[in-house]
Amino acid sequence: MGELTSYPDLLYSRLFLTDGRIIIADVPLSAEVRAGIGRLETKEGKPVVFLDDVDLAKDLEKYLERIVATHSKVLFVFPGNGSNYPRKMSAVWRQFPSADVFAKRMWVPGREPVALSGRILPEVFLVLDVETVVVVDDVICSGATLVKIHEENSWRFPKAKWLGAAWLAQVPQMKAKSGVNGYSSVSVSTVVGKIDGRRIPLNSLSTLKSDRGIAESYANTHFACPEKFLELLNY
Repeated sequence: MGELTSYPDLLYSRLFLTDGRIIIADVPLSAEVRAGIGRLETKEGKPVVFLDDVDLAKDLEKYLERIVATHSKVLFVFPGNGSNYPRKMSAVWRQFPSADVFAKRMWVPGREPVALSGRILPEVFLVLDVETVVVVDDVICSGATLVKIHEENSWRFPKAKWLGAAWLAQVPQMKAKSGVNGYSSVSVSTVVGKIDGRRIPLNSLSTLKSDRGIAESYANTHFACPEKFLELLNY
């Protein structure tokens, strides 16, 4: 775990390094289909690794319990669609105020991804009764989305400390102690990356099964016979 010693406020249960590609099993998948995907030949000869939502959710729930036990006047914030599954599988947040916020990453070929964010509790100009904002997501890739949410909203929460929480995070690219600029700490179930320290291909099964365009792009990028992968996903 030497790569993460420079991030003392990044809390995580495990570090998972692989040269394969990771699929988050956040929707039901039969053992037969999982085994079938595992047998497919990938273009680089690297395996497909499944990480199960139940295990990720258990770890994240422990962090959320610790947060509410040690911080006061907590507001849970759920950005975009990615936070739907962590929220669905958590009971802790239901005991506290919560809010949704628009958040999205956009890619333009040849350029760095751009993060977009809306306002949290847009009907309130200044939120003075919140001391801890906890942004909960499924995956933290570059951290840009969390940073954008903070940039757009921190001035409206003048008394609040900002914390991040997620199922998975790529090895941080930012120099902040938490791994994400603007956040006092970030808690994740698992930090993932390649054995050589680079970022790892990471996708959720829910997205692959619900968005054919993304599934086709993923299949064409990673598999020698992309049509077999799509067939297993019932496309």
